[in-house]
Amino acid sequence: MSIDMVRTSSADILMARSWFLVPAVDSETITAAAQSGTDCLVVDLEDGLPSAAKDDGRACVAGWLDSQRGWVRLNDATTDHWQRDLESIQGSKGLQGVMLSKTDSPEQVRATAAALPGVPVVALIESAAAVVAADEIARTAPVVRLAFGIGDYCRDIGAGRSPMALAYARSRLVNASRAAGIGAPVDGPTLVLDAEVTRSDARLALDMGMTGKLTLSSEQVPVINSALAPDADEVVWAETIIDRLGADGSRATHGGHRPQLARAHDILRRSAHFTGRRVLR
Repeated sequence: MSIDMVRTSSADILMARSWFLVPAVDSETITAAAQSGTDCLVVDLEDGLPSAAKDDGRACVAGWLDSQRGWVRLNDATTDHWQRDLESIQGSKGLQGVMLSKTDSPEQVRATAAALPGVPVVALIESAAAVVAADEIARTAPVVRLAFGIGDYCRDIGAGRSPMALAYARSRLVNASRAAGIGAPVDGPTLVLDAEVTRSDARLALDMGMTGKLTLSSEQVPVINSALAPDADEVVWAETIIDRLGADGSRATHGGHRPQLARAHDILRRSAHFTGRRVLR
C-alpha cells in the first residue's frame, strides 16, 4: 500500500510529538507504523534488530526509502554497524533525517553529517558522558533536537526510572537545547502500554520542558499526541490572556504579564500547528 509522501519542514521536526520507533523487519510492518498517526516515523536499525538481522534490515530500509519517506535510527558511531548503516541510506530520496544512537560527543555528529550532507540529526543522549557533553552536542550542526535514551542512561549510571532519578538529565537536555536554539528535547519511551501511565509520563515530560516522546507502540501514539498538544482549557486561557493584554502587550501593566503573553502565543501557535499538522513519514 502506498503512503502519500509529504514535504518535511523544519517546523514539523521541531514540533513533532510522537516519534515511533519501528524495527526494519519488512515493509508491511513499517507501512502499518506509518498509518498510526505518528508525527514522526523512525525506522530502527539499532536495538530493534539483532546483529544477525541488521543486513536484512538495511536492505529493507533502503527499499522503503525508494518510494516512501521516514527517519532512520542508526547504530552507535563506535560500531562497524554505523558505517554500514550510512552506506545503505546514502542518496536515499526518501530520507528525512537520522536519529544517532548513543551520541557521546560532537565528533560523532560531525562524522555522521559528513556522510549524509544536509540531513537533520536527532542525537540520542544515553549515558553520563553524553549528558555532560549535551551543550556541545546540541550546538553541533545539523542537530535539530536531542532525545533521551532512558534505558541505557539508567543502566549506565545505575539509577532507577523514577521522575526524581531522571530529573537532572531531563533538565540538562532541556537547558542545552534552549541555549543552543534547537527544538525542545524528545523524552524516552514508556515501556508499559497502559494509556494513563503513558499520558502521565508525557505530561511530566512536558512539564519538564520536553515536547516530544519516543514510543515503541502504535497504541501509545494517539495518547502522546493528545498529551503533548494544548488542550481546550489551555487554548481558552491563552485566548483570554491575549484578549486582555493585547496581542502586542499594549495593555500589560506589570512585569509578569509579558511572560504570560509569550506563553499564550506559544500555546496558540502549537494548537494551530497540530490542528492542521502534516505527518513526517
